[in-house]
Amino acid sequence: MTYVGRIVVIGHSEGLPFAAYRVSSRSFPDRIAVTKFDSVSITPKDLKDLSKNPYIAYNCIKIIGDVAIVTNGSHTEPLAEKIECGYPPRDATALTLLAMDYEKDQYKTPRIAGVIDKNGKGCLGIVQAEGIKVKEFKLEEEAFFIATYEKTDFERLQVKGSTATEIAKAMYELEFENPVCAAAALWEGEFRTSAYNAI
Repeated sequence: MTYVGRIVVIGHSEGLPFAAYRVSSRSFPDRIAVTKFDSVSITPKDLKDLSKNPYIAYNCIKIIGDVAIVTNGSHTEPLAEKIECGYPPRDATALTLLAMDYEKDQYKTPRIAGVIDKNGKGCLGIVQAEGIKVKEFKLEEEAFFIATYEKTDFERLQVKGSTATEIAKAMYELEFENPVCAAAALWEGEFRTSAYNAI
């Protein structure tokens, strides 16, 4: 198996658009995904861990009307603000990633992001020390992903489920190393969110 770090996915499952996320981590595995009203947060089980690394707690999913946003860090909120202001998803993603840049930790962790609307139109983006990439997708019964390590190009991925809970579980069970927790948002007349944590 390959260690890919954090994973962002946008796709279609059973005719419904979704956004999904997984934390894979070697350094800080003691984290959980917590569902809130219009978002899903990643948080350490022990809040003292925040003093060791400020990048380990953030909203990974945010819902703005008929748009779902998924990221691996604190850029979720600025991206959501741009969507709320009417920026097209591609432009909002590119501007946010360019402004926030990669994480200034010892690994130069890339920032990754995805946006998808109720019609299945979306985009993925990544900013690394080497540069930035953003791509639009019109999705039909398929999914694409980007990860922080190894899988840093946009690739197809099989993720299926008829509920956000099933998709979050499928994300957790992907064949990549060190799963910690996962989350998903699925369009069912509105985007509904769910989280899946290690038992």
